Amino acid sequence: RVGGGRLPAVEVVDMRGRREEQRALFESGRQASFDPFRHVVSEPLERALHERLAKKEQSILLLNRRGYASFVQCGGCGDVASCPNCSISLTAHRAPERLVCHYCQHHEPPRTVCKRCGAPTLKQRGLGTQQVERLLVERFPSANIARMDVDTTSGKWAHADILDRVASGEVDILLGTQMIAKGLDFPNVTLVGVVDADVGINLPHFRASVRCFQLLSQVAGRAGRGPKGGDVFIQTRVPDHHAVRCAVEHDYVGFVRRELEGRYDPPYPPATRLVNVVFSGLREEETMQLAIDAADRLRAMLARRPEFDVTIIGPSKCPIERIKNRWRSHFMLKSEQAAQLTRVARYIAEKLPVPASGQMRVVVDRDPVSLL
Repeated sequence: RVGGGRLPAVEVVDMRGRREEQRALFESGRQASFDPFRHVVSEPLERALHERLAKKEQSILLLNRRGYASFVQCGGCGDVASCPNCSISLTAHRAPERLVCHYCQHHEPPRTVCKRCGAPTLKQRGLGTQQVERLLVERFPSANIARMDVDTTSGKWAHADILDRVASGEVDILLGTQMIAKGLDFPNVTLVGVVDADVGINLPHFRASVRCFQLLSQVAGRAGRGPKGGDVFIQTRVPDHHAVRCAVEHDYVGFVRRELEGRYDPPYPPATRLVNVVFSGLREEETMQLAIDAADRLRAMLARRPEFDVTIIGPSKCPIERIKNRWRSHFMLKSEQAAQLTRVARYIAEKLPVPASGQMRVVVDRDPVSLL
């Protein structure tokens, strides 16, 4: 750290089985009621929050998921409220109360009955920053709590206003998504808590662990930047995951060494280079057929050029197969020869015939950041 500052101590809190333990205590009569706050904030983190409030010090809590609940599900038939324009579930929001798609911004009033079976057995599942904020206000009524996510920072200067309140000491607990993990330097922040470190760690993407490690390392660095020092609590259900273990030990080199082991078989960057070719259109069948035809055409061309060491993977539907009413299919190109990959990608961008029907689009994404 700049100036020889000491990195904060990091403690992992294993959240596995805590909800079941609490429910068992309640059903056996040893606990008066089922406490939803304890399912979200563990006892060690709650004690640390009480200590900081007593000392007039500040805390930061991270949950990289906005809204109130991740999705709404029928308890009878299991149907999940989904976006009519995207292959994604709708997120429950409060103030205003509505269901929102975070891709196309479609929104609709909250449902009272299931659209599939008509039963009034809808339940909110998952956790968002709005729900955590409500629980914190109920548990710490005298604390000044600020929430920082896309919903609270969409207005002009809203972002700066929240940070100014934190800098002046007006805010006791700052709760937010990944936007609070980077660049903040408040000497009076002596506690950082990661409410759920598992968000995004199991996404179908070869960089999922990297993003988790980055986020944990960055938010941990917000604590103890002054002479008072600091502590970090990471709540997780996968405490043995290498991204979590290395973040606890501030071990970047160890994380890279462990991560590289999984990048050679099958090969992923940096063992190889990637191009993600994404096809999108208004009709599902035509979009998939265009991807198949393009891949076949490319394979035939590469068969005539044996000196090209380029592998085609796919085509298949994208993990999120529809966004903003556009169906999406893709295939990937892999090669250790960057120049060859460039020539093939240029051929696709310049020479691949794209039919006008269905308003087809082709995106050639070299060294893609995301494959979703």
